[in-house]
Amino acid sequence: MSKTIIIVGGSFGGIKAAWSLRHLLDVKHRILIISDKPRTTFRASFPRVLFENLDPEKITMDLSENFKDTDIEFVCDPMTAINQDKNEVICQDNRYQFDYLILATGVRHAYELLPGSHEFGLSVCDPARIIETREALLNFEKGEFFAGVGAGYTPCDGPPMEVLMNIDHLLREKGIRDKTNLHYISDKGHLLPPGGPKVWKYLDGHFKKRGINVHLEVFLVKLDKNRLYFKDGKTMPYDMCLLVPPYRGIPAMENSGLTDERGFVPVHMKNMLAKESEHGNIYAVGDCVGNPGPKQGHLAFMQATVAAEHIAWRVNQKGLVRMYLPEFRCVMDQGGGIGLYTYSQYMSEGDGLKIEIGEEPYKSKIRFEEIFMEKKGDIGELHHQMMK
Repeated sequence: MSKTIIIVGGSFGGIKAAWSLRHLLDVKHRILIISDKPRTTFRASFPRVLFENLDPEKITMDLSENFKDTDIEFVCDPMTAINQDKNEVICQDNRYQFDYLILATGVRHAYELLPGSHEFGLSVCDPARIIETREALLNFEKGEFFAGVGAGYTPCDGPPMEVLMNIDHLLREKGIRDKTNLHYISDKGHLLPPGGPKVWKYLDGHFKKRGINVHLEVFLVKLDKNRLYFKDGKTMPYDMCLLVPPYRGIPAMENSGLTDERGFVPVHMKNMLAKESEHGNIYAVGDCVGNPGPKQGHLAFMQATVAAEHIAWRVNQKGLVRMYLPEFRCVMDQGGGIGLYTYSQYMSEGDGLKIEIGEEPYKSKIRFEEIFMEKKGDIGELHHQMMK
């Protein structure tokens, strides 16, 4: 009998899950992507948009056109609810029945949990605000510059670090670096905690060499036009501030019975099956997953592959299924055509570790973006192979 597999979400996790399923299942099985947006943007390249004048349109994918003639259906219809009893995704325009469901919805930027973050803070994660952020950064010349995350659960530390490295490079090129104090703020105890002790030690030295002040375990709770306010009562003046706001799950899943107190979906990490799936047929991948760990594109690809393989094994009643063993893999722009590559198996209790800085990590990131767009997201195992 034919099965219908619905994927909600049209970014990295959703696209990877769809292609993996399409390669593993006979075409009689229906694969449908539902998204609240008709297009998706390759957000990992936002530093190039900010500092290299890259046109966002060049890294934006029209999802309907992308999946045309691929035996993967796409519909833009914002989800409003999930009915587990009826195996149904409820959207604004229609209801969709599923045999299996993969949630790859991403997150909501909960600006309201960090008062002033939307009004006074710049954004490096929001496609709608990226040009506004670019103009502000390119015109910055002196003062107290802050970038980082606030209190309230923000498991995404890389982007503000990339901005700091790029703004440091830009100001040095202009010959005015001595007019600015650069600061990184985080409520976490280490720089990039998932990387492990050796990565932490390297980054500590790396930030010191660049003259960037690091403030760890500081809990930013609000900001106004020119001052940051922390949980312990301390304040700091600033001239420009870029923040990743707190993350929360999307409202459409609030009454699904699948989510934790923050609106994320706890899963069994070996196969990405939702812990509260009543019929054992709902999975979650990417940023919407509620388990501890970072929100990272590479991990979304890995999780999507595991979920797709598990569903295909159930449908086909044969095949191999990999267990999810998270690995930390990150390429951060440093400015001037230089990238910093860090790889660690720390999260999975492995011994693998690699740190490399230079032109090759930067070029590999651009190559990955280009291949992803050219292949319509059908990248196979490429996310594992970059920089090996």
